[in-house]
Amino acid sequence: MKISIFGMGYVGCVLAAGLASLGHNIIGVDVNSEKVELIKKGNSPVIEKELDEYIKKLVGEKKIEATTIAENAVVNSEASFICVGTPPKEDGSLNLEHTKKVCEDIGKALKQKNGFHLIVFKSTMFPGSVENLLIPIIEKHSGKKAAKDFGICHNPEFLREGSAIDDFFNPPTTVIGCLDEKSGKIVEDLFKDIKAPVVKTTIRIAEMIKYVNNSFHGLKVAFANEIGSICKKNKIDSHELMKIFCMDKKLNISPSYLKPGVPFGGSCLTKDLSALVNEAKKEGLNVPLLDAIKKSNENHINVCTDMILNTNKKRIGILGLSFKEGTDDLRASVMIAIIKKLKDKGLNIRIYDKNVISSQKFGANKRVIEKEFPWLMGLFCPTAEEAVTNSEVVVIKNKDEEFKKIADLIKEEQIIIDLVRIFKPGDTKGRYEGISW
Repeated sequence: MKISIFGMGYVGCVLAAGLASLGHNIIGVDVNSEKVELIKKGNSPVIEKELDEYIKKLVGEKKIEATTIAENAVVNSEASFICVGTPPKEDGSLNLEHTKKVCEDIGKALKQKNGFHLIVFKSTMFPGSVENLLIPIIEKHSGKKAAKDFGICHNPEFLREGSAIDDFFNPPTTVIGCLDEKSGKIVEDLFKDIKAPVVKTTIRIAEMIKYVNNSFHGLKVAFANEIGSICKKNKIDSHELMKIFCMDKKLNISPSYLKPGVPFGGSCLTKDLSALVNEAKKEGLNVPLLDAIKKSNENHINVCTDMILNTNKKRIGILGLSFKEGTDDLRASVMIAIIKKLKDKGLNIRIYDKNVISSQKFGANKRVIEKEFPWLMGLFCPTAEEAVTNSEVVVIKNKDEEFKKIADLIKEEQIIIDLVRIFKPGDTKGRYEGISW
């Protein structure tokens, strides 16, 4: 395929080399004439391992050419990749001026061109930028409609400096945010020789994933460094410790705990986090990331509470009280904290949790409820059906298999607030709201 690439910086040059190596013909476009001349001579305008050799070889084979004229590049290609920079402004927000200008140039060129043309964004930008800002610019200047006259995709890049060529050919995934099925299939075919799982998703998710990845990478570094500070103070080899930590592929290095939803609770996690932070402070250490975990969790409890209060309904049914499904443990249960806030606002609460109901009659939970939460007495229902049918709002706290069956009980006028993603939007009647989706 003949492809034009706008922005021959780091991402654009690596993309040009990679796609040309896969057999495509590339027209590199840049407003900087010096970059264009370097490429024409077979030189890479950026420093990156192996890139210079690729550019020299592929320019020599006439697989890569370069120009400063956007219109010629669009007219003479079937697809355009946008790789221009989105640098931060002084206030930290993105500067999309370069991207907007490229979209304007592509739109004007499309006005002179017949046939379908694909536009693929690789520039990092916040969700909504493509659909709300950039597509309208292209449509305005081309007089054409997205997903009909031209295609739109977002294909985020995950390149690391120093290993970008290897990262291009060996990515963890190929993420394609599609506005239309035809465009997604074209991009998938472009990368068909790359041996990586292809994930087709929405434009907005594709825009967001790069931010999530990099934020998480930063979080990991900060976490490891704070743990390292505590280890050094206590004469512990932090590298040996983290080596053992990373051996746990079930919980530590895995998808576990990475699903947005209910705040964390339970005695062990809450107790051990508090103990670690308190001990670090006693030793004179500053651990702002670890310290912020509890504050973030408390904030999320408030988010859950406000979501219920903002329905302006009085009768609330709660499915699940223990800190997680399959247990009757009420220690550090976030649902108790939420219910207390709701009750203080005068709401009528009904609770169903089969494990807690059973343990109410004897043992530790009976003593916990009688001593610490006597106000819970009298709020329990014997069945999930009773809690659901007598409520205006149904809050699902635990992912108990029994709760999946309540879908048939929900009426159109009821509101479901799902804290654990037991349902997806459209699975039930009524108004469905997920806590973080």
